[in-house]
Amino acid sequence: MQGHRRFLSMAVALLTCAILMGCSGKVPQNGPGPLNIAQFTLQGGAVNVTYRQLLVASGGLQPYTWCIVEGDGQICDDGSLGALPPGLTTDINGVISGTPGTDPRNSFPHTYNFTVKVTDAQSPTKAVDMAAKSITINPDLTFTANPLPSGTVGLNYSNTSIQASNGVAPYLYTVATCDTCGSLPDGLTLMTVPPMNGMPNSAIVIGTPTTAGVFTFTVQATDSVNETATATFTITVVGRLQGPYALTFNGFDTSQPTGSQAFYLVGSLTAANDMNGSGTISGVIDQNGPGATISTAVQVTGTYSIGMTSNFGTISFTRADNNATYQFTIVVSSTADSKLILVDPNSPAQKWGSGLLKKQTATNISISSSSANYVFGLFGNDAAGQRYAGAGVFALTNSLAVLGGEEDVNDNGTASSMQPIAISGSSFGTPDPTTGRGTATLMVGGSPFNYIYYVATATELVAIENDPSGPMTVVDILQQGSAGITGGAPALCKPGDTCQGVLELNAISSGGAPEAQVGVVSFAPPDQMGHNIIRSDGLPAYYTDQSTGGTLTSNSYPIGTGSIDATCGPLATPCGRVTVTLQGATYNPVWYLTSETQAFVVGTDPDVTQGTLQPQTGTPFTVASLLGSYLGGTTTPVSSSITNQVDVVVTPPPGGVWSITFDTSGPTGNLNGVQLMQPYVLDPTYGAAFGKFEVTNSTQPPQAFEILYLAGGTVGATGNKAGVVGVNVGVLNSDGTVTPDPNPRLSNYGR
Repeated sequence: MQGHRRFLSMAVALLTCAILMGCSGKVPQNGPGPLNIAQFTLQGGAVNVTYRQLLVASGGLQPYTWCIVEGDGQICDDGSLGALPPGLTTDINGVISGTPGTDPRNSFPHTYNFTVKVTDAQSPTKAVDMAAKSITINPDLTFTANPLPSGTVGLNYSNTSIQASNGVAPYLYTVATCDTCGSLPDGLTLMTVPPMNGMPNSAIVIGTPTTAGVFTFTVQATDSVNETATATFTITVVGRLQGPYALTFNGFDTSQPTGSQAFYLVGSLTAANDMNGSGTISGVIDQNGPGATISTAVQVTGTYSIGMTSNFGTISFTRADNNATYQFTIVVSSTADSKLILVDPNSPAQKWGSGLLKKQTATNISISSSSANYVFGLFGNDAAGQRYAGAGVFALTNSLAVLGGEEDVNDNGTASSMQPIAISGSSFGTPDPTTGRGTATLMVGGSPFNYIYYVATATELVAIENDPSGPMTVVDILQQGSAGITGGAPALCKPGDTCQGVLELNAISSGGAPEAQVGVVSFAPPDQMGHNIIRSDGLPAYYTDQSTGGTLTSNSYPIGTGSIDATCGPLATPCGRVTVTLQGATYNPVWYLTSETQAFVVGTDPDVTQGTLQPQTGTPFTVASLLGSYLGGTTTPVSSSITNQVDVVVTPPPGGVWSITFDTSGPTGNLNGVQLMQPYVLDPTYGAAFGKFEVTNSTQPPQAFEILYLAGGTVGATGNKAGVVGVNVGVLNSDGTVTPDPNPRLSNYGR
């Protein structure tokens, strides 16, 4: 009935105009061409969004005068408003403008019908035309995230519709770019799709993902009146096990008669016959451990299974020599090393530990020139079962002969002082072309040390020592870059640069408690006193957070010197050995550089500190600096008392939330799929400069249970992407409180 009355009203208005004024395109005698209102559809509008639209006419004599015919059928006076949508007006120039408001009489979207009238400037008789028009007012643009399916590394991602609504279609979709917006998974793009089949246009995510992880990103929808809305989406990209991997593992066996006994594995494992994330494992492993029988070239077979919606999976293989079965939980990465923990099915668990699967991209040692330097770091136990650690370097020819080198060791607190032990008269055997397995002998201080190694990449090897009466260690060996061998103090940092590195160190205290520390060391060209471990902002040049059996302390040194030795054992050339002197330190570390601000570290202290230094980039840091997806877990556990863990972490936009899912194994048993969402904050003193973050509980004041440092490296644990190193300093209890953790562990998270 209302529409019928509106039609009658419009008809009366048009008839009245025609009779009284000669409108509807009528032309006065001897006047110009007919006056006509252009026939076009007025742009729709949206509530609370500024609107502007120009009415257009032709013919007659300009200037024109516009108005709106009122709904009661009367002819409007110039400038009257009429039945436009609430909030809009028209002026005599034909501009409809304003901001549409809500209308309690109507729900939205709602179409407002009205009549426009134009009068020209002829005299004495004016030409007039009228036309029916309408404007549809829509609700505010809305954009709600819908769940997106998981993707798989290397497989085409299924197109998925992302759809806004309301506002004024069509929409343009873009990935929002800001410090707190997140990002699409590597290899995927967002594309706007035009309207089809009467439906508004949408967006799809397409491409082939290249990086495993959980990716949260923000999409902005913009409608045709420039109204915007955003929605946050998440895509989980699942990694796959493909081809061969080099294994390195650090574990403990409490079933041994002597109590807890460390053991170490290296090997080559091949994943094959994949069917929707499950397949077979085959390969070869070598094992050592203090007091244990050394096992060499043991064939293994088994299975694996990787979830289709997460990066957690399982690996199980059985040894051919004694039918012992190892079961692991793994977090599969595509850009960093995949982390795994041993999960003993026995109750109580008797074997546990953690390790890495490194994508095995080569099975031969590649040396492009006549020789190359290789830097190594090792840890384990001496023949008596006491902690043993070392680092060193050797020069290897392309015929696999060792020209010479040097090594620093710390055996149960007895360090080789500041004088390294010379390496000479050694060689590497040719690795097996299928598995990359080979043997090597290093003559250290005139005594032979024998190793079994596996080629992981063209520049990295993993190894264990296989001397029954010697130290039982696991070794990581990296080819040295040119930036790691330059002599003289300035080589730690190029002139004009300010360089920083993240330290990741562990040890065992004199009382037997696990000890872990993470922190930052800073470099600059040397000052007048020769100090090149130095800062200009008043912060300490060397700083670490250390947890020893649950007691948290800091190691802070304002200044120091790191000098690269000019010779390298029998070699009269520099090879990247750095003697470090920290002002006020009782015990100073020794570094062996693999590249600038990247090194293996061995301490000279009674606790036998050992670990790595890796480059850090990204200063100044903010809460948003930690945004991203991380896959990681425990590294190099030093004691059987430590619970090992593998993690999938996401820090969604805009930041401030550490969302973690993890599995554990260790002396207290196994846990699977535990989820936590806890706040993280930037440390107020060191956060901006050092990239230090604390994961806390939700109480006031908050209590930290994990300390994190953001890092970035070119090789090694972070896999060419920014990563995070951390140490757990507390236990988050079920009531939300935090108590000290007597068994701190190092964690390494790669993107």
